[in-house]
This record gives sequence, C-alpha cells and structure tokens, in this order.
Amino acid sequence: MKRAHKLVSEYMEKVGSRYTMQKKAIVDELCKVKTHFEVDDFIVKMHQKDNDFSRATVYRVIKQLLEGGFLQKINTKDGKVFYEQNFGDKLHDHIICNNCGRIQEIKDDLVGDLLDKYCLKINFEADYRSLHIYGLCDKCQKKA
Repeated sequence: MKRAHKLVSEYMEKVGSRYTMQKKAIVDELCKVKTHFEVDDFIVKMHQKDNDFSRATVYRVIKQLLEGGFLQKINTKDGKVFYEQNFGDKLHDHIICNNCGRIQEIKDDLVGDLLDKYCLKINFEADYRSLHIYGLCDKCQKKA
C-alpha cells in the first residue's frame, strides 16, 4: 500500500493535482480489491466502511488513476465497464466471454513482447496498452 501511495502521490504532483485525504482513502480501498470491479460496487463498499464520498468524487479519482495508469479499464460487449487496480504491477491483457461475462487474464510475456516488437517496427512509442479479446469461454462453448 505504501508503494501505491508513493506512486500516486508522485503522479498527482507531476500533473499539478493535490493528493488529498479522500484520494488516499480511495487508493487504500483500491489496494484491497484483488479482482475486476465495477465502480458502483466499489462505491457501495466505500460507504459500508463509512467513507461517505460522493459518487462524483469517486468517479473523478477513478478517472485520474486511470489516466495515470494505476487502473486498467475493461469494457464488455454488453456495455459493462470493469476496472482493475494496477499500482506498479506489470500490464496484462484480458479475454472476455461475450456470453457469461467472465474475464480471464493473459499474463504471458510473449504477448507483450510481440506488441513491443511491432511498435518498434512501426516506430511507435506506446504509453499504455489495453488488449481485450472477445469470444466464448470453454464453459459457454459446451453449453452452445
């Protein structure tokens, strides 16, 4: 958690934003989330812990953390938006089932290496990556 606060504090300073107590409390709670989450569910958890921040405040902080690369955003085919905290962890990609919505993580270095090589080939400097592959998971394929 200390590492997350240090990274976010440095980022906030760099972009000219204050690292307020509210932002720190939100980062504290995000550090505890180890799965993909929807913002509304996260807000409910915050309120259950007596962190009574407005929805607008939480969404603003989520947006800042996303812009800073501390969250990954995952869109499903049915329009749901999930996030995953990424405080200094290695970026990874996702496979998303269009039927049941299950999200699987791709943590194979080969994918990142191939994308890095391609960017180098076309002289493109990547700041952030978010690769999502949509289809049917093994369980949904068996049901079909």
